Amino acid sequence: MLRLSKRAIAVGLLAVGLLILALVGIPRLSSPDRAAGPAKELVVVSYGGAFQEAQRKAFFEPFERATGIKIIEATWSGEYAKLKTMVESGNVTWDLVTAAEGSIITRGVNDGILERIDYRGIDRQAFYPEALTDYSVGMCYFSTVMAYNRNDYPEGTARPQSWADFWDTRRFPGPRSLRNDPRTTLEFALLADGVPSENLYPLDVDRAFRSLDRIRPSVSVWWTTGSQPPQLLASGEVKLSSVFNGRIWTAAMQDKVPLAVEWNGGALDLDSWIIPKGAKNRDAALALIRFTSRPEVQAELTRYINYGPTLRQAYDRLPPATRAVLPSSPENRARSFLFNREWWAQNESAVLERWTQWQLGK
Repeated sequence: MLRLSKRAIAVGLLAVGLLILALVGIPRLSSPDRAAGPAKELVVVSYGGAFQEAQRKAFFEPFERATGIKIIEATWSGEYAKLKTMVESGNVTWDLVTAAEGSIITRGVNDGILERIDYRGIDRQAFYPEALTDYSVGMCYFSTVMAYNRNDYPEGTARPQSWADFWDTRRFPGPRSLRNDPRTTLEFALLADGVPSENLYPLDVDRAFRSLDRIRPSVSVWWTTGSQPPQLLASGEVKLSSVFNGRIWTAAMQDKVPLAVEWNGGALDLDSWIIPKGAKNRDAALALIRFTSRPEVQAELTRYINYGPTLRQAYDRLPPATRAVLPSSPENRARSFLFNREWWAQNESAVLERWTQWQLGK
């Protein structure tokens, strides 16, 4: 019988062990950034109010239950300079941001402050084409529209049906409210002045400000947050206002305030996900994007706010009554115009400066 020394046995065992590791693969050591394992939390930024509450119910809470990743919510008002400064300083505290205006995305891409979207696990063909870019994923459509209190315009009386009517203070008297922002407000001024919606862009800025000069005496409030118009209309402080459509739906459905919107001339735009460059929890941010890129999840959002899905298949899950109050339904989409993010990205700085001077009466 062949006798092996202890040394030979040890060498043999080592050789067998190395062979097994070679066959199954040696695990790679994690980098310091990955050593702690998957993200346990995700900082998500949105606009507050009814919309963020709807996101919480339809998106955030189900995602937390499914993944165990805790979402920490923050709010902003679309302050692009704040986002840009955060990235450029290297102190990125946000992981995923809701961008309501497409010009934010275009400027972010041009300035190199956004992460490219990893579309693995997302069916790009299922989306409406304008909803996706290399750096953003649209989660829903919203519209900035005209709204009024039904009590001010009872059944059987004339109701404003266009921005020309909004500008017609003789036929529809009373104070107005418009957003203290040229984005969409200039478009409404041009529509009121007779410019067809298909010919809005490039915007005739001079003509828009001349139109605004005419309505200015009747604008008693220039609103700055989405919660203001429903309150102004409900209290009777103003008779007509521009507004984000979801705010009116919330007031009418939840608060039982008799407010209504007019879809004609609505500015259709997207709420999109963007990831700041250098986000600490990029993988978790992508996981939430993938979660909200499922038809059943987008359809769920319409239970809490009437913002329209960006996935075509999501509409198949919705009853006709729900589709009728969505800004991106075929009927309402045909009465609206698509906000031109490219034009605004190129002209925003100059127009904002002029807007500020105009508000100061200069």
